[in-house]
Amino acid sequence: MLLGAFLDAGADLAAVNAAVAAVDPSLSVTIEQTSRHQIAATKASVRVEGDLHPENFPDAAPSPAAPDAGHDQGHGHGHGHDEAGHGHGHDGGAGSGDGGGRPTRTWAEVRRLIEGAGLADAVRSRALDTFARLARAEASAHGVEPDAVHFHEVGALDAIADIVGVAAASVSLELDRIVVSTISLGGGRQVRGQHGGIPVPGPAVLHLLSEAEAPVVGGTAPYEMTTPTGAALLASLSDEFGLMPPMRIEQTGVGAGGRDPVEVPNIVRVVIGESITQPNTELVYETNVDDLDPRIWPQVLSRLMEAGAADAWLTPILMKKGRPAHTLSVLVSSSNAEVVRSVILAETSAIGLREIAIRKHAADREFASVEVEGQSIHVKIARYGGQVVNVQPEYDDVAAAATVLKKPVKTILAKAIAAGHDLWS
Repeated sequence: MLLGAFLDAGADLAAVNAAVAAVDPSLSVTIEQTSRHQIAATKASVRVEGDLHPENFPDAAPSPAAPDAGHDQGHGHGHGHDEAGHGHGHDGGAGSGDGGGRPTRTWAEVRRLIEGAGLADAVRSRALDTFARLARAEASAHGVEPDAVHFHEVGALDAIADIVGVAAASVSLELDRIVVSTISLGGGRQVRGQHGGIPVPGPAVLHLLSEAEAPVVGGTAPYEMTTPTGAALLASLSDEFGLMPPMRIEQTGVGAGGRDPVEVPNIVRVVIGESITQPNTELVYETNVDDLDPRIWPQVLSRLMEAGAADAWLTPILMKKGRPAHTLSVLVSSSNAEVVRSVILAETSAIGLREIAIRKHAADREFASVEVEGQSIHVKIARYGGQVVNVQPEYDDVAAAATVLKKPVKTILAKAIAAGHDLWS
């Protein structure tokens, strides 16, 4: 379903087929147009030796309780939005076998297969990351080491084609950022896996999405809506989780699953667009501190400025019980907020902060230089409404010039201000 959505959104089918054939020359991917709940969608199918793999036939899946409906969500080009699950219960293709006719592969075998394939580095990296996540999840579910995990459902060639195909498709779209929104897991009756009954959501799915810190919801359908393969792909693809970010839509893609349940349209959606840059929110962090050696404050203020604060200052206050203290105030943009918070909590004795969102109005600024007795001094020029409203020499330059000239700072400052008079225009 993810593969169909990416291909519908413009991913390169030739690149996908080159990647899956590099893993095994018997593999290929074809697409066809279909619909789910009267929504047009693209169905991607894996073929082995030119024939449709049994997993592509809805009635061929071993579990009668797990239609691959879904409602997970993701984003592309920097951003996007999908809804969906992924197929489960794969079988077929080569493998070591489990004595019951089903092919299996250990994580080590899958890793060697992908590492030995002629894949682009980005495709190989994403495919390996997806399988590594699956191995960790299955190991946790069964209480074994990851390298001892035998992939029953996902170790077969068709599932390898799914994962490598999605990796190749996403790379071909050249997305800058992928955002995945809340993932629906489903619930209700158990599905039948290789190891017997599995509760919905399955333990591997829960481990995968817990590890990825993904937001989840039970969903509206009484069956598995997100499988381990789907969860691993979403976790690997995502740069972050959240709502669809501000964007101008450029392309959309809809991928169809094999079944057509009545509860929800069995589709994945991807929305690709150009990010709309939002102005940074300006914040002020404040905290009252009464137990810090005052000799430390200059270093704290210096560290905050290095961390990206626009300004930082101290205000003497008197706290309860007459204790003298300081209020530390830090002005910072939202993009640097996390780093600044870390500095405050690490460098001071504060154990909490107040966050105040503010609106900032700033004059346009530019720099020029003036010469005072042979010394160059930078001057900051502020304009508002196209008019110069302030011309101020840079104090550090003034102090440095005073040291070189062996004259008082106040003398050099006065001369720098006078030299900057002509800049008021």
